[in-house]
Amino acid sequence: MQQSVLSGIDWFVILLLLGFSLAIGLLVRDRAGEGGLEGFFVAGRRMRWWFLGTSIVATTFASDTPLAITGWIAQYGIAGNWFWWGGAAGAIAITVFFARIWRSSGVVTDAEIAELRYGGKQAAALRTVKAGVNATFVNCVILGWVFAGMGKISEPFMDWQTLLGTGLYSAFANVYPEALLFHSIDNTITILLLLLVTLFYSTLGGLRAIMLTDLVQFVLAMGMSILIAFLAVDHLGGLEAMWSGLEQQYPADSGDAGFLPAQRIASFAPAFGEGVVGALGIPFSAFVLTLGVMWWTSGQVDGSGYISQRLYSAEDGDQAEKGALWYAFANFLLRSWPWAIAGVAALVIYPRVEVNQLAEEFTVCAADNRQCTVQMQQCINDRYRCDIPGYTLLYTSEKNVAQADGETVQQMVYREDRERGYPALIRDLLPAGLLGLALASLMAAFMSTVSTHINWGASYIANDFYKRLLDPSASDRRLTWVSRFATLGIAGLSAWAATFVDNIGAMWELWGGMMAGLGLPHLMRWFWWRANAWTEISGMLTGLVLACWNFLAGRGNGFAADQMSILPGWMASHPIHVICWISLASALVSVITTLLTPPVEEARIRAFAARVNPLGFWRGYNAGQQPVRGFWLSALCWLLGTASLYAGMFGVGYLLRLEPMTGIALLLVCALLLWATLRGLSLVGASRGGLQRAKGDAAVLQ
Repeated sequence: MQQSVLSGIDWFVILLLLGFSLAIGLLVRDRAGEGGLEGFFVAGRRMRWWFLGTSIVATTFASDTPLAITGWIAQYGIAGNWFWWGGAAGAIAITVFFARIWRSSGVVTDAEIAELRYGGKQAAALRTVKAGVNATFVNCVILGWVFAGMGKISEPFMDWQTLLGTGLYSAFANVYPEALLFHSIDNTITILLLLLVTLFYSTLGGLRAIMLTDLVQFVLAMGMSILIAFLAVDHLGGLEAMWSGLEQQYPADSGDAGFLPAQRIASFAPAFGEGVVGALGIPFSAFVLTLGVMWWTSGQVDGSGYISQRLYSAEDGDQAEKGALWYAFANFLLRSWPWAIAGVAALVIYPRVEVNQLAEEFTVCAADNRQCTVQMQQCINDRYRCDIPGYTLLYTSEKNVAQADGETVQQMVYREDRERGYPALIRDLLPAGLLGLALASLMAAFMSTVSTHINWGASYIANDFYKRLLDPSASDRRLTWVSRFATLGIAGLSAWAATFVDNIGAMWELWGGMMAGLGLPHLMRWFWWRANAWTEISGMLTGLVLACWNFLAGRGNGFAADQMSILPGWMASHPIHVICWISLASALVSVITTLLTPPVEEARIRAFAARVNPLGFWRGYNAGQQPVRGFWLSALCWLLGTASLYAGMFGVGYLLRLEPMTGIALLLVCALLLWATLRGLSLVGASRGGLQRAKGDAAVLQ
């Protein structure tokens, strides 16, 4: 038998992780059935801050994320991370303005808020539509890129034909439906195995099992991402050698070949001016929109979705707030740099000029095997035993080629895929044992994200459809079983949708556009009495239609040479432009719709205000209610927390870029501002009623 890429100790480590996940599901399966929907979907509302915050970070720590960031760094440089770095302000906003009120709401899903806030037939319709869209469409888009990312990771390693034997492998390939194939049989077997393990513990144990596994999975994934970055840098001879090698491989004239020069790759801020748009950078306008528009126009600006699910699983409002703050710093400060450094190292270890040349050579080889070397033929026949550096970064597609006789034939073309640089580092640099641990960490990240999303999606089916519309008096036992079957259904639907995904970055952009229509409506429902159900319906539909139109137009006939979206070239030269135009159009529609439709009944507004104690403009409908913190104190905490987070994030970055004085100064600023933020957050009840410590939210849960 041929030797697999993975050794025995690698497989032992992977199986150990899978066994641990299965054991967690068995361990907590009985407790998951206690309390019906609340026990299964919000873990009995007993979670501490470090537990729920880590769980949120683990969910966002998907296996696809380091791949996408590796690709962005090649295309835009480190500054390309502003696509998600701009969300730091939103993460702190969730902490300061929304964490406590989500816990106070006492809901099981964020869609349930619609009827609490607005009431009436429109609110019932909004709740139903939002639950359906989130459970199916949004969930499938997110899990689609997560499955695609796992496929790219597993492809260089999981040689199932060697492991299962040719007979069993061929038998599976013959009976498995092609419509559910994740690009290859090997990827399909890997993803199905991980999905089955994930379904086992998430279906049996609910959110409690998911959060327990999240804790271990985050520690493993974070530790291995740091180790991978360290080994990549060490392979090049240290940080100084890495930055020096970057300058040698990508000189100032690299732009002539379509590649970013080293100075642009290493920059934390985009370069502005002529010739920096499109594939060679982020234009100034996109950078400004990232900081000024994107974060607050995202539908997750208030924590809606799986983040809010963790927040209303908290023990009380204080724990929810601390958990959200821990998530913000762990997500942006801790996670950013191991992936960024690994992405830079991959550019040096696998130079773009060499990888593109390799792609051309393999394309010629595919057209005429007489042009193939023995090594190239070996790689084509068996990618698992290919010893050509850089081959892991190639993928194949087909194009139509006209022949001399007028006939058109399809020709195999090899292309560079920089997202594959991350698994290439793992395969080429890690020894046995660590290789298995690295794969296990990415599998853990995959399972963490998948388990959260199928549980989150199932919560809509069980709470907003079954209990609300079909059987309001269902027992806790029945609701638990409905929740488990819903989990299986969402997983199956998501797996099917994932087979159509081939570009992670494109799916991120689609999701960003879909969420762009809900940012302002979600802010309005918490801060302004005048918002109504039509506010959210109009914004949601506008964003959804525009984002899908843009995506489908690109996938269909493509765009004109001077366009990268349905918008004219002068309006959009970067995906950030597209998302921001969608968000602004949706915001305008939401405001106009709000003013043209009647307000919510006074009794409903007063009841909602009494329940969650919101900040903002409530026209006296919150008379007698006292927010836990005044608006201006909350705004100050938000500003301080955001500045602290950015200072810490770039402090670490400057240290890694070997500029210690700047890095240390920024980290000191981070620590000082964080202390001030925590001090401000502790001053609950600091408005008219004097300083009082929070004693939880039990009094407002009715």
